Order: sequence, then structure tokens, then C-alpha cells
Amino acid sequence: MQRHPDAEKLQIAEVSDGTKVYTVVCADLKCRGGMKTAFAQVGAVLTDADGLVRRIEKGKIRGVESEGMLCSGSELRISEDCGGILDLPMEMETGRDLTGFLWDPVFELSLTPNLGHCMSALGVARELSAALEIPIHRPKVALKEGKAHLDKEVSVKDFSLCSRYMCRLIEGVKVGPSPFWLKKQLEACGQKSINNVVDIANYIMLKVGQPLHAFDADLLEGKTLSVEPAKTACKFTGLDGVEREVPTGALLIADAHKPVAIAGIMGGANSSVSDQTTRILLEAACFNSGSIRATTKKISLRTESSQRFEKGVDPVGVAEALNEACQLILDLCGGELAKGTVDLKKGSFEPKKIGYRAERTNQIIGTKLSITEIEEIFHRLGFKAKEGVAEVPLYRTDISEEIDLIEEVARIYGYNNIEKTIPRCTTSQIPNDPVFVFETELRRRLVGLGLQEFLTCDLIGPKLAEISRAITPADMGFLKATYSKSEDYSILRTSLLPGLLQVVKGNLAQKNQTLTAFEIGRIHFQNRDQVVEIPMGAILLTGKAELPHWSHKTADVDFFDLKGLIENLCTATFQPSSHLSFHPGRQADIHLGDLIVGSLGEVHPLVLEKFGIDQRVFYAELNMLHLMAQKKGHHKIAPLPQFPSSERDWTIPLDSKMAIAALSEAIDSFGSPLLERMELIDLYIPEAAEKKNATFRFTYRDRLKTISFEEVEAEHAKMIDHVAKLLAK
Repeated sequence: MQRHPDAEKLQIAEVSDGTKVYTVVCADLKCRGGMKTAFAQVGAVLTDADGLVRRIEKGKIRGVESEGMLCSGSELRISEDCGGILDLPMEMETGRDLTGFLWDPVFELSLTPNLGHCMSALGVARELSAALEIPIHRPKVALKEGKAHLDKEVSVKDFSLCSRYMCRLIEGVKVGPSPFWLKKQLEACGQKSINNVVDIANYIMLKVGQPLHAFDADLLEGKTLSVEPAKTACKFTGLDGVEREVPTGALLIADAHKPVAIAGIMGGANSSVSDQTTRILLEAACFNSGSIRATTKKISLRTESSQRFEKGVDPVGVAEALNEACQLILDLCGGELAKGTVDLKKGSFEPKKIGYRAERTNQIIGTKLSITEIEEIFHRLGFKAKEGVAEVPLYRTDISEEIDLIEEVARIYGYNNIEKTIPRCTTSQIPNDPVFVFETELRRRLVGLGLQEFLTCDLIGPKLAEISRAITPADMGFLKATYSKSEDYSILRTSLLPGLLQVVKGNLAQKNQTLTAFEIGRIHFQNRDQVVEIPMGAILLTGKAELPHWSHKTADVDFFDLKGLIENLCTATFQPSSHLSFHPGRQADIHLGDLIVGSLGEVHPLVLEKFGIDQRVFYAELNMLHLMAQKKGHHKIAPLPQFPSSERDWTIPLDSKMAIAALSEAIDSFGSPLLERMELIDLYIPEAAEKKNATFRFTYRDRLKTISFEEVEAEHAKMIDHVAKLLAK
């Protein structure tokens, strides 16, 4: 190795591949004699992170010939480390193809929330062991303690929040970069390398599922650490350099003067391990999952550590993880393990004992497994099973009752091995409620008419209730919720209109100006001491009557579009009404015989103004009980007429205030056996006139023979004379 004669930041290295020596100019000042690294010879092709391909060429750099390139992890796209060339293990064979050494498959696993025990290599190994029936081999760690003694004490205030707390002291450690293999393992798991001590803690967490934390022992003030909830809210700066407000009740690790970690979530910058650290206090604990979950939500911080504590860790495995981490630190960082271990816990940790039944297991799964086969599955999972009782290890936090054991049997036995049988279908002998059947049929018909179903909340606020007051009968009162989420959801609605107008307002705000909708729901009244609940149906139209088209100008919906929808649902008649919520003169009550089943009309502009709606809205509301009571049976299809019909038109002048319905009733009262159909085909209303002209078309037909011209004329004349006499009265 020698410095470049013309550049302070370049070095000239002699690189050997075992057969030949090359001269290479290197920009990494950490390049040293004797190290092993990645060497790209002339002709090698590298692809950077942006996908650009670069071919290594022989050339001169500041006058010195370079015969290749020494590579960093980022240049080889095996890591994000671009701080220098790779420092490979010395035991690697010189001249070996690096591709074979670096090849290592990475499995991406998607876990359901209940499988916290699989958030580690050990957890996955346990699953594979059970599935493949291959035993797990986990070497035991035999730690060798030095002469020094552990000089720290720990106090746990509440064992319900921390069921076990352990720590050990290691002195004389040398903090620095992690070896290549450790960096490679962490980066494959999505972790960033920090230093050898922190990397070892993260590596053990990923390996066995037990989070660890390393403190710089010299930065911990006093001899005692305390594990207790925060008595007051305080500021805390974490390892990420972000200052956060830690709420009251959050579990903290504190020395004599300050908090040094948010338990189970993140350590503090005030006690972090750095290159100057020589004494390590290594912590391993089992914190309450509910406490950790609550704190992470309050401070909006979720870490790899907190995720594992939230799902629950194995209190028995705390000691094993701590010992394994200590041994790895001694191997990679040097130092001496102090005598003594802090191990605080309340009693011993016994496995969960859960009863199981072979009959119940087979009934649920649909198998015919014997008790011996079921117990064999439990043994493969690491459970002890005997005489109908299974001892479940504490790392299986997802198992708490018999049905969980049955699920494990089905999972390991294999869903594909469960015999498929013809399902047995049983139906209820109780018929469906008539209201439910009617509402279902009505929904189907309304959707068929091109309407979309809306669902609004039964609860409204005082402002909407005031609007509903115009619709609510005077003798009916509002019902208030005893316990309401807010004032806006404190009163039970007395009409479907306010909720639907809220939907219209929201759609208009999103530039959706055409709505054809319906809703079927309940309204509620207080009638003296009686609570009344009525199923209601509502139809709402606003905007355009049809989709835009280039061939003609699209008209807006009007009163008669809404009236036509009602006539599609039932054979109704309409009478003028005077509801305050509707526009005067553009509203009507819906009659089925002598019964009023609802009303329709254009919503009053003042009501729309309260919602900030600036376009016309047409609305109908019907009582489902009344409508159902008037429901007719199935219609029978009549045979097509065999003989032709004959039509006559009649234009009659009427008083401008006279309802067309009154004239229709007069025509119907004639009762002609030959009159098959009557329809209004034109209505002419001159401006500022007291008269209007209505044109009707009459269809006459004789079902037994072809009707003659003379018969039609005579019958038509009788009908006109009959109606004229009625109108003259």
C-alpha cells in the first residue's frame, strides 16, 4: 500500500487473486495491507442502483495505471453501505468467486397478527420442525465469567407491567464496525448496521424473538436502575434523535436522575453505545403487551422491539437470549463478563395447561383422529400432552383455550388431508317476517327502476331535528339518546329527509350533481308515554333526468319524474297537500283507496338553503306498513285482445284551478263497457288565463267482435254528455 503521489485521497494498492498481482487505485483510505475485499477485474460488468450498466476498463487515474476496481457493498448491490470497500473474512479463499459466497436466499413471510411467535428465525424453525417432523438443534451457551462484579442493581415497581427483568455487565468491550457476515444477515432482514454491540442485540432479537437493549454502563448515574411507570409527562430523546412527549403511565427505565429508555420501545440517546463505550449493561426483559401497545399508540412510535412485546414474548426465553447475546459480544467485541446476573421476577413461569377432547376435535375439524394421533401432533409442536391435558409453552401467546388447540391440530394435520363431505343443509321452519320480505322486494324493484340505495344514520343533531319539526306531526315528540357520542348524534330521526339532504350536500361538494336514490329505514316518535317506530321508504331525485348526450339538451328532473316512480310501485292517486317541508303548489299526498300512505313534492327552498343546497330536490316518503297493507296479490296475465280497437281524442276547456284528477274521476264514473283505456296526451295552459285545455285520448274495444264506427261514435258521445253534466253541477 502507498499513497498516490498526485492525490491525497487516493491510494495505490497491489491486489492478488492468488495467481496474479494487479495495481489498483483506490479512493478508500481504510484500505490496508493484508485485508481481503471484493475485486472487479478489467472486463467485469457492474449495475448500479439506478440500473445503469458499467464495464470496468483499464485506465489511468492521475497518471497511475489502474487494473480494476475494489468494490463496496453498494457497488455490488448487496447492501446499502457505500462508506468503503468490503472487509471480508480472512478465512475466505483468495481468488474465490464472490458470487457463490454471497448467495443466500431470503424468504419473505407474511404473518397474521396472532402469530407473534413466528417473528424470529427460531419461531419459523419451530413451525418447520412440526411440519417436517425434524427436531430442532439449539446449542447451549456456557458463559465464562471474569473477576469483576456486576455493580448495578434494579428495582421493578410493578411486576404486572414487567414480569421479568434481567441484565448482565460486560467490561472492556471494543465497539466498532460489525463483521461482514453480521452486516449481511441484518441487511437481509431489513436492518441497518450501527456497530457491533447494537448489531448483536438486533441479531439475537431477529434470531430468537427476544428484544434486547445495550446501555453504556458509564453513562448510567447511580447504582440502581428502576423499572416503573412515569409519574408525570416528560420529554425524552430517543436513539433516533427525536424528542418526544412521554405520557403519564408509560413504563420507563430510569437511573438515579433521568429516564434512559422507554421500556420495550426505544432506548435513550443519553445512554447509547458509541465508539467510546467500554462497559456494556445488556438488558433483556418481558414487558406487559397491553402497556407497550398503549404507549406506542400515544407517542406514535412503533419499533421492531415494540412489535414483539405487543404480541407477547416468552419469559422463560429471556435468560437464553441474554446469555447468547453476551457470548456473541465476547466473541466479536472482546471484553470480560462480570460475575452475577440481575434476574427479577415474581415466582416461576409455568406452562399453560389446557384441556382437550378427541371427540370435540374430530367434530370441529371433520376428521377421525385417535387420541394418540392428536397427542403426536402436540408433541411435534413442542407441547406436552397426556390424559386430555396439554401443557403449552409460554411463547405460544396465541393459544388460550381448547378451540385454539383444535386449530393447531387442523393446521399441522393439513387442511388438504381433511376429507371433503357433502354438506348438510338445514333451514329454519319459521317463515321470514312479512315486513322484511316486503322491504326486500321493494328494494329489488327500486334498484330495477334505476335508483341507488343510501344508508343514513338513525341519529341526528338538534339542527336537523329542527328541520324535521316541519314534517313531524304536532302530537309526536322527539326521542333523545340517553348516552350519545356527541350532540350531532343525540336525537332519533322523525324523517329520512334530513339525513338524505346531508348526503346530497356531500355529493354536491364533490361535484356529483345528479342523484337518483332511495332509502328504507326506521323513524321514531314519542307519542305520550309510548315509543313509536315506523318503517319508512324514501325516494330522492335531483339533477338531470338522463345522462348527457350530444343530440339534445338534457332536462332536469321534475315533480312528474318522481310521481312516475311512485306509480310504478303502486296504483295510487294523488291529492294536493300543504306540508311545510315541501314547496307550496308542488306537492301531493299519496292515496291508496281511502288511506294516505305518504307524500311527495319539491323540497322547500328554505329547507334547502339551511343545507347549502342550490338546486331543486324532489322527495317522496312512504309508510311501509300502510303500503304493505294495500299490497295486492300476483297479477294474472290477460290474453291479448283478438279484435281491433278504435281511438277518439277529446279536448275540453277547464277552469285553471281544477285538478285533472277530478276530470279523470268523472270520466271513470261513466262506466262504459267498451272504454278500455283513457290517457292525458296534452295540456295547454295559456299565460295569465283562467282556463286550460286538456286533451284526452280514449281507446274503445269490444272483446267479442270488431267494434263498428257507429258504436264508437255513440259510446263516445254518451261519455262526453255524461262528463259535461257532471262538470255543469
